[in-house]
Order: sequence, then structure tokens, then C-alpha cells
Amino acid sequence: MALDRYEWLGRLANRLPEDCLVMSTYIGAVSFEWAHHTEEHHRTAHLGQMGDVIGMAVGLALALPHRRIVCLDGDGSVLMELGQLVAMGEQQPDNLVVFVVDNGVYESIGWSRQGRRPTATAGHVNLAAIAAGCGVPYTVDVTAEDELDAEIELAFSRNVCSFINVRTRPGHSHVRPRRTDGIEDKYRFVRYVERLEGIWITGVPPQDIALMKDRKG
Repeated sequence: MALDRYEWLGRLANRLPEDCLVMSTYIGAVSFEWAHHTEEHHRTAHLGQMGDVIGMAVGLALALPHRRIVCLDGDGSVLMELGQLVAMGEQQPDNLVVFVVDNGVYESIGWSRQGRRPTATAGHVNLAAIAAGCGVPYTVDVTAEDELDAEIELAFSRNVCSFINVRTRPGHSHVRPRRTDGIEDKYRFVRYVERLEGIWITGVPPQDIALMKDRKG
């Protein structure tokens, strides 16, 4: 069995903790549909490079240990850099929950004359098992809606570093492509975090502002 991506992303969006931050792959329909379900909320950072989303989420979770971090990635992206799972298992941030859209194909970048190119998860590879082998405390392979609902509730009711692989049916996006790019996404996410945390991340350094205030004439 496998779930419909648009439908299950909507279920997750509806249960998202209000004060969490999200790091999502920008590649293809995952980003498009997630942005649609969340109305482009600035709490989500959309990352355009395959193979770095989980690693970036681990870093964010370590930097903000008091805040829930949710990560959305695809099977092709995870397979591109399995070292991310090593970092996740080594650090084990208990405020991080990773959801993987595992549809067994390179749907966004892997089309050929024969159709979608399969990823390794279309065969014998199990990403949840790999994550467990890398030391991630809680991993699960989800194939049904009731399982997903239970895992979402569990993920947001406890503090355990978790990797939730959701077997998903391939299919075209149900929404139009997004019109923003990675640069715009980055800055609006950073500004949101600055306001949320009351911290300074980018812009004119505070010491330079002090110098300008001291300037005479």
C-alpha cells in the first residue's frame, strides 16, 4: 500500500505545532503542495539542493533545541547523501522529526522515454532501516493512513529524534508550481526566525550600527 502525497501532506499540515519550524525540499511537488497546504507560511524554509535537507534540519535543531523542527524530504534526495542519516543518528536531536515522501521514483528530475526512473527504494532498499542502522532512535516505514495519523500524533506528543518514511504513490502535483525562488525563501524564513527568537542573524552587524550612531557630523 501507498498514500497519496497531496492528501497526506495536508494531514500533516493540519497537525503541525504552531510554534515549530519546517525545512522542506524545494524539489518538485513536495514543495508546491506543502506551500499550498500551509498558505506559504514563513515558518518553512524551502531548500533547493538535493541531499542536504536533513543535514540542514539537524543543524537547525541543534541551534534551537527548545523548538520543534520538522523536516520534509524525498527518497531521491535522501539517497543522494546518506551521510545525513549518519549525522542525524550521531547527534540525535530530540526536537527533530523527519518525514520522507518515498514514492520510489525520481519524479521531478528523472524522466526518460520509458517514464519515471525508479529510485533504489522501488526495490529492496528501506530508508527507515538505514536510518535505524545509523543510530536514529525512532524509525518507521508507513504504508497506510491510520498508521500515518498515529505516527504524527506520536511525533508531536514526545521528544524523540524520529525518522518517518511514508510510502507514497507517484503522481503529478495537484497544484501549480511555486513562483518564489530559493533566495526569496531563504530571507523570508530567516526574518521569521529572527522575529520568533528575538535574535540577529543577517544584515548590518550590531557593532557597525553602534559605530554609525557614534558618528559625528
